[in-house]
Amino acid sequence: MREKLLKAAIYHYSRYGYQGATMQKIATEVGIKPASIYFFYQNKEALFIAAFQKLLEEHFSQMRKIMDEVENSPIEEIFCSLLHGTVSYHKEKEEETAAYISLITSPPPEIKQFLKDHMEQFDNWLIQSLNTSLKYYYPSISDQQSVNVTKQFLLLMDGIFWEMTMYDENALSEQLQHAFHLTTLILRGIEDAK
Repeated sequence: MREKLLKAAIYHYSRYGYQGATMQKIATEVGIKPASIYFFYQNKEALFIAAFQKLLEEHFSQMRKIMDEVENSPIEEIFCSLLHGTVSYHKEKEEETAAYISLITSPPPEIKQFLKDHMEQFDNWLIQSLNTSLKYYYPSISDQQSVNVTKQFLLLMDGIFWEMTMYDENALSEQLQHAFHLTTLILRGIEDAK
């Protein structure tokens, strides 16, 4: 039942926002009385924190999986796989992505700190993960350079994420090619800085 409640919470949040995703609607969705939800979650905030945690953890898990699959690949392939993986994940999970966009653009006040903590955790994980790969391919790269490269790449990932919501397949494909090219230039900057 917990899993059904979390799924229903994300579904209604993606369509009606935090205020519109009422306990009544969520209960109806899973076929129980609203009061029964409180058997599983203390209140609406606790339900949605659990739902958002699930949403964000699934995305995080997919990024970790991609990183594990390509960690021994050429450095350009690692960066490109993360970009491709981000697009593929969000295209396959439209409902979750709609909820994710709503969460990012107008997080409920009760959830802001949780969201901020999660974003920092993801950024730190990516910095550490790419630092290992960058130091393998560019042994002389400094820690600060590595952090800077990853932060530049995060900007590209963020840009591609928002473009997914605006562009059709052909335009998005072209934007991805530009993102790959910019990634190559960022990596080339490491060589030039030697």
